[in-house]
Amino acid sequence: MLVRAVMAASPLPFYHCWRARLGPVPPAALATLSAAEQARHARFLAARPAQAYAGAHVFLRAVLGHYTHQPPAVLALGVDARRKPVLTTAPPLWFNLSYRADWALLAVSNQGEVGVDLEAIRPVAGAAALVDYLFSPAERAVLRAAGRSAWRALFYAIWTRKEAWAKCSGMGLALPFAGFSVARRRGSAIAWQVPGPGQLQGFVVDEGHAGALACAAPTAVSWQHFDFPSRLPVAALPFP
Repeated sequence: MLVRAVMAASPLPFYHCWRARLGPVPPAALATLSAAEQARHARFLAARPAQAYAGAHVFLRAVLGHYTHQPPAVLALGVDARRKPVLTTAPPLWFNLSYRADWALLAVSNQGEVGVDLEAIRPVAGAAALVDYLFSPAERAVLRAAGRSAWRALFYAIWTRKEAWAKCSGMGLALPFAGFSVARRRGSAIAWQVPGPGQLQGFVVDEGHAGALACAAPTAVSWQHFDFPSRLPVAALPFP
């Protein structure tokens, strides 16, 4: 299987995106979380967010365990000076996790910083104020020109790309979101763009979720998408 071959030959450059459908987490899987992760899981007051957190972090540890050839429970996870999660053991890997109630996405590379975002496509509360505050003038123009039926998909296509880019940079929400653009009008069409050196792309997770990936690579890269726990390759259609 392709993913196993790449894992076994770590000098080969790779950019992988894993997806997992979240559900109930067996006690044996919960036991792979660190003491800090288990304590955070216990602090959730609602069952569904607790389940999503546990499932996403069990998924994170299981996938990283495949790359490092270590049991998930012994992986040493920490944060860097920017508070971005890092793997403190060899081999060097860069990763980023995003999850919602039903799905989790994990970007992994041995080449440099990556970012991933996952959003459920649903009505946007306070949409006008959110767009005015967090979207650039060019992005607002894209949304103004969109028909009513296309507005929501475009909103999430822009938002997921902005989030993935911010996470790749390590700044997260500290990045001035209205100060950079991932989309602009080009005549009657939309031109997707990267706000700095690197790559950025959006894709469909399922009919109700959108995703986006960012990396710091200066030249074009080919992301490979895999399902968890099957490890089978999956197709990722562009979004929107």
